[in-house]
Amino acid sequence: MNALEDTLTRLNQALSDFIALLEEEAVALAAQNSDRLAELVNTRNTTYKALAIQWLKLAEMTGTPSLRSLDDLKRKLFATTPPSSGWQTLEKQVHKAERLNKINGQLIQEQMQRTQAALQVLQNSLVNRGIYGADGRLNDFTSRNRQIDSA
Repeated sequence: MNALEDTLTRLNQALSDFIALLEEEAVALAAQNSDRLAELVNTRNTTYKALAIQWLKLAEMTGTPSLRSLDDLKRKLFATTPPSSGWQTLEKQVHKAERLNKINGQLIQEQMQRTQAALQVLQNSLVNRGIYGADGRLNDFTSRNRQIDSA
């Protein structure tokens, strides 16, 4: 195996790991499982760093800056030969990761909107009716011993 194919193999494995993590994240987001999401944060950071390292290695092989697009790298790596199977796998996985990341972003946005709406309802209830006390418990409106004002 040549250096390019070796690098592509390692990059594809790192990308595969990242995709699996995105899929786990999607399940947790859909289930609104915030505990599982919290667990995935560290794993995601570690997995993303490993992926970034492999991407940089591929970019270094081409002599191009690390922030080049997939198409730019393809043109540089395969200017005179057809793309290898390792590259074709990489392209498929990149598109899958992009799609999953977009879906997860939409799920996060929807969850944030629901949370914001719930907070607004609670804030309106507190301001308009005084139902909840500062401790988050219901106020006791039935108590006749409540003092409304003092001199």
